[in-house]
Amino acid sequence: MRSLSCLAAAFLGLSGSAALAGPNGYTLTTSQVVHLVDLANNSDSVYANTFVPSDSLAAHPSGLLYQADAAGGIYFVPGPPVPMFTVAYTQIADLDYDAGGLWGFSNASQELFYIDLGSATVTYSVPITSGLTGYTITGVTRNPFNGDLFLSGNTGFNQDFLFQVNTNTAASTVVGGLSHGDTASYISDIEFDGTGMLYAVTWFHRWFYSVDPSTAATTFVSSGPHRDVTAMALSNVPEAGTWAGGASACAAALYVFWMRRRNA
Repeated sequence: MRSLSCLAAAFLGLSGSAALAGPNGYTLTTSQVVHLVDLANNSDSVYANTFVPSDSLAAHPSGLLYQADAAGGIYFVPGPPVPMFTVAYTQIADLDYDAGGLWGFSNASQELFYIDLGSATVTYSVPITSGLTGYTITGVTRNPFNGDLFLSGNTGFNQDFLFQVNTNTAASTVVGGLSHGDTASYISDIEFDGTGMLYAVTWFHRWFYSVDPSTAATTFVSSGPHRDVTAMALSNVPEAGTWAGGASACAAALYVFWMRRRNA
């Protein structure tokens, strides 16, 4: 993980002169395009084309992103569509960056897991044995302040729910319904930002909501264009024009690092 930390620090040094803006988010579409989005007004710019169909997106504080394909390949964005490594989970609903690793959830096995990026291995996994029957999970996120884990899931269009996971009992509890106004759509992801605010995004027209994690009550933030959003990641990042080049350079360095590791 030290190599990634050094790369992140180098990137932040390149973009350190820019003022931080927030909340900013990244969204991934079914056409494999990542947009950088200002949640407050739903304006966006293209960040990268990933060429990897995915339901997951996670953001490192440097601006590097991670995603998973249907077969469990883990990729970084931006970068060539070559997996960094592969995990033994399919139908990965989402990824969430946390303290040097990635939380993930598999709809195939209804299993919560954690990937240590330093060793490129799964160091924790637990099947969620109760509370999720009949739901399709779309998002996983961890509160950065108290460690609480949450999932979003649905039973169909506009039938969305927030779940809290108890990792000690391997059970999930419905916190409440996630209401939204994007007709014939669903919550495609949830994510805590760096301040501990929970956000949700809809699939069809990319509507953003803030969410009360104790009740699942939603507050409208902004509505957007037709984007077919499959995943979201949040990070406090500099303005797009100042950090895009640094992120690309960092991604290239990270690609070389992983290729050398794979070939070793």
